[in-house]
Amino acid sequence: MDETTFDWSDLRIFLAVARTGGLAAAAKATGQSSATLGRHIVDLERALGEELFRRLPSGYALTEAGKKRLAQAEAVEGRILDMVRDSSERDAGLPIRISAGTWMTWFLTRHIDALDAARSNLVFSAAEERHNIGRREALIGIRNQRSSEPGLAVRRTATVTFAPYALNNGSVRDDWIACTVDTPSARWVRSHRRAHIHMEVSNPRSLLDLALAGAGQVVLPCFVGAAHERLIRTGPVIEEISHEQWLVVHGEDRNRPGVRETIDAIARLITANRALFAPMQDA
Repeated sequence: MDETTFDWSDLRIFLAVARTGGLAAAAKATGQSSATLGRHIVDLERALGEELFRRLPSGYALTEAGKKRLAQAEAVEGRILDMVRDSSERDAGLPIRISAGTWMTWFLTRHIDALDAARSNLVFSAAEERHNIGRREALIGIRNQRSSEPGLAVRRTATVTFAPYALNNGSVRDDWIACTVDTPSARWVRSHRRAHIHMEVSNPRSLLDLALAGAGQVVLPCFVGAAHERLIRTGPVIEEISHEQWLVVHGEDRNRPGVRETIDAIARLITANRALFAPMQDA
């Protein structure tokens, strides 16, 4: 049984018959019929020009040639299993990159203990532009719309609402802070409050810091604004920029070590805080 002679199917069948000592037991081990296994063994013996088994009333017994081939087959099997184990270990050690916007990344890192199952391998990629999940630029994406790209698995998590917020100091001024990053909330501020913008930032995260410093009103996701007791909503939920949220993962990656656990942990975290994501409409 030269290594070039054996394919994986031959290897499995030969080892199953050799180890169980008969076709019936090997059929149970492989899920194939005894007749199919018997034909494979005959074909293999013809290809090798050797009799591998003696057919006895009690079953199949290895010949001397069969014993030599068994040692070769087990060596091949061992190398294959080593390759599989090495691949699995490399796969398990790869980081789990999570692509999300500024605010969802803020939310996840704020509740990092809830993601304990795989947090040693987590890499957070906070950006308003999307990473391509199909091309594995990230393993898990959190998106504001359902993906229709083939090969991706999606899971709806929550409705994300937005509203204006300011420092709760008893004197809300009509001064607004805008963000230069092109997002739906930034466009809303420029469209509806342009005349009252007195400050701009290039990073959405700075909106929260300035609001807490009392610098003016900002538009935030409600799950961010509601998490800070020092802030108050200064207006109703802005329906036109509210949206459904989706978890996205490549279909071939969702059962990778740590990925499924991370997806489930994120979904549980969002579900547990769903009231923050979509609070009551009244300001």
